Amino acid sequence: GAATPRLVGPASSRRRLSMESSSATPDAPAASAASGYRAAERRFRRASTSDLHGVVDLCATQLASNIRRVPVSPTAPAWLVSAQIFAVDGVDGFRVVRCPFSAAAQLEWARAALGEWAEPEWSVTNLDLHHGPQRGLWAAHRRGERGSLLPKLSWATLGYHYGWSERAYDPARRSAFPPPLARLAADLAAAACGAELRAEAAIVNFYGASAAMGGHRDDAEAYQDAPIVSISLGLDAVYLIGGETKEVAPTAIRLRSGDVVVQGGRSRGYYHGVPRVLAGTAPPSLRRAAAGDAELLAVCEWLEGHRINLNVRQCFEEEQEEATEATAETEPGGGAAPAECEPPSRVDS
Repeated sequence: GAATPRLVGPASSRRRLSMESSSATPDAPAASAASGYRAAERRFRRASTSDLHGVVDLCATQLASNIRRVPVSPTAPAWLVSAQIFAVDGVDGFRVVRCPFSAAAQLEWARAALGEWAEPEWSVTNLDLHHGPQRGLWAAHRRGERGSLLPKLSWATLGYHYGWSERAYDPARRSAFPPPLARLAADLAAAACGAELRAEAAIVNFYGASAAMGGHRDDAEAYQDAPIVSISLGLDAVYLIGGETKEVAPTAIRLRSGDVVVQGGRSRGYYHGVPRVLAGTAPPSLRRAAAGDAELLAVCEWLEGHRINLNVRQCFEEEQEEATEATAETEPGGGAAPAECEPPSRVDS
């Protein structure tokens, strides 16, 4: 299932978890077959931003020999027909979509994650157990309130709420799923691997620059045939995709803001994780896109020190009864998904 949150780094910067380079030397593996997943994790947790030998960089002029560009699926929606999609040899069904979003769209998706989807109407968060449901975390942060709990926010679950202790989804614990995010995930799954995805649950992870996520398999969902779609926003990260066991040496990939990982096929059940977030790597295009908009500038400034991961999955083969606690018609940002999968409209406070 989703990874149990693993806190790494000093208490002031601990965060994150659940799903998910400097230029790679072509043909250089991320780890030897004998070293396996754990050795790769240890190596990249210690690595500096300038010491990422063996990490696949999809922006490099020459790609590593095990990385290939693949065609966009014929089922792709119009806005993704020119997407750059990459596969890793030997990792069945695994795809990386090189950032298909404008900088402005990245900011709007991040704004929705911080300002809407962390609200109690949409989500359960890691803060609920000790602090109760929290309203206005992002608004309080923007006002500069002392004692804001936003720095302690690690994750928020949407749709079916994952039970961290039970490692399962309870069909009775469900909130409405944000329609724009559902459509976005379905579009990306269709473009990357021609698969159908009915978005039923998501975990929004909020990473600080010192955070990491341990290797894990997403095996809690009853239905394993639909892919997982995982969207990165903000700081770059080293992402590891391994195999069915931790004996398999993973491939390390540098994910940048806007990049999308799609785990379909057999890779749906493979070990993966984020051993390293790379401080100081937010793209300058975000700040340019935020110019003249105080709200988006605040989002940009937050992303310059953090990473957001939106990972979306389908839980059940058959669609369950509609949620009763919340509905898309009554929640902020609900209603029909915008055309071309634009980010949700801003909700003024």
